[in-house]
This record gives sequence, C-alpha cells and structure tokens, in this order.
Amino acid sequence: MVIMAGAFLSTLGIGTRLLDSASGMQIVFYRSVSLLPTMLIIIAIRQRGHVIQSFMHIGKVGLFSTACLVGTSLFVVLAIINTSVANAMFIISLAPLVAGVFARILLGERMSKATIIAITAALTGVLFIIQGALSADGLLGIIFAFCMLSCYGLFNVSLRMGKNIDMLPCIALHAAILIVLLGLFLPELSVKISTKDMIIYLFLGVFQLGAGLTLFTLGSKHVPAAQLALLAMLEVVLAPVWVWIGVGETPSFMTLIGGIIITGAITYQALNSNASINNK
Repeated sequence: MVIMAGAFLSTLGIGTRLLDSASGMQIVFYRSVSLLPTMLIIIAIRQRGHVIQSFMHIGKVGLFSTACLVGTSLFVVLAIINTSVANAMFIISLAPLVAGVFARILLGERMSKATIIAITAALTGVLFIIQGALSADGLLGIIFAFCMLSCYGLFNVSLRMGKNIDMLPCIALHAAILIVLLGLFLPELSVKISTKDMIIYLFLGVFQLGAGLTLFTLGSKHVPAAQLALLAMLEVVLAPVWVWIGVGETPSFMTLIGGIIITGAITYQALNSNASINNK
C-alpha cells in the first residue's frame, strides 16, 4: 500500500505541468477543495456512515498528525517557490532518516541494517538525480524545506502512534483547515479558473492526494516510520517519468541512473521488510 501511495503521490508534477496557470498556493487550495469530499466519502464507506464519530475518536494524536500534515502541505510549496527544486528534493529525501530518528526517540522503533542500507542507497540515487544542481541560493526556501522535513517526519511517526485508530479523518481535517486558511488569506483565489484547470485540480485531490494519502495512512499501520518514508520514495522515481510521458520532458541520463538506484533501494527494503521490523 505504501509503495502504491508513492505512485499516486508522484503525479503532482505532471498535474502542475498541465495547468494553464496557477500559483503554488492555488494548487494547495483547490487540491484541498477536491480532497475534502473525497476523504469524507472514503471515511463514510469505511465507517458505515459514522463520519462524525470517526472524527471524535482521533484524539490528541490525530490532532497532532493533522497539524503535521498541514505544515507538510504548506512548507513543501513554500520551499519549491523560494529555492531550487534540487535543493528542496535533496532535503526532502532525508525524510526516511529523520522519520527513523523521531521514531527511535518517541516510539523506540529501531532502524535495522537493511533499512539503513536502503536509506543510504536512496540518498545516493537522489544525489545522482540532482548532481551539480545543489546551491546555497534560496536560503528562505531551504529553511522551509527543513520545516517541511520535520513536519513530514513527525507525520510518519504520528501515524505509527495512532496505528490502533482510524487516522483517515486527519487527512480530511487537514484539507478543511487549508481551505479555511487559504480561503481567508489568498487573494489569488478571485482569479477565474479554466475548466481544464478545475479538472486537473479534481484529479489531484481525488487521486494524487486522496488515493495517495489514504494508502499511505492505511499502510502505516504495518510499517515502521523509517520504512514508511523510504517506501514512499517511489514518488521521486516516477515523477519525472510521468512528466516525460505527458509533456515530453526527457529525463537526463543521471536522473535515470538515480531512479534505478532508488528503485533498487525500495525493492531491497520491501524484500527485507519482515526481517527489518525490529520495534523496541
């Protein structure tokens, strides 16, 4: 489920490339608008109509998870806007390591040798993809990227903390919060949106985030935090593939090499998943 989640999440790049015009925050807002009803439908089906009760049962862990997801959604856009994609991608790729550290401190989950090897290999793959593009430019964006990294790492841990409860309402709640916040403070929302863009926003909310985060959340009940972030890195591999297929942006040779290395790391971790679950 987590690997499939990475596949769905990877479609953000091709979605944004196909938009006629949109700012980063517009994407966050309109994607959330379509995500919210999607999650409410999924929750209603899973809980047999008891939607309100499911929200009441998320507790403090669920609220913490929601806050982390809101921070992740906002900071990743702010990072990409204010620094190079290469800088942001490299920092974000540290997520499995950060999630593992947080999980060790807060949950006592230990990273196995297989997980450490896979994380190291994945980071090597990312370096191949962004080789020569890292820079010190965009300090504000780099700070935002590290903020996103912290939020995402803690989100992974929070899902593990709430593995005995339904955490899907957190996704819906996070979407509602973003709609309210950006609806109040985002003047660009008054700009007319084309029918084509609205269809793309619907896709991003229903499939890219709706299906992606649902699978990610359900899969988190069975996978330690470090592995959770690592397996979802298929997103990094597939994102340039969809852009290549959809709009003809041919990935470089180094990107292909990096993608192969990351895919190998994910495969290695998946094959060693049973042996590598070593909780305290």
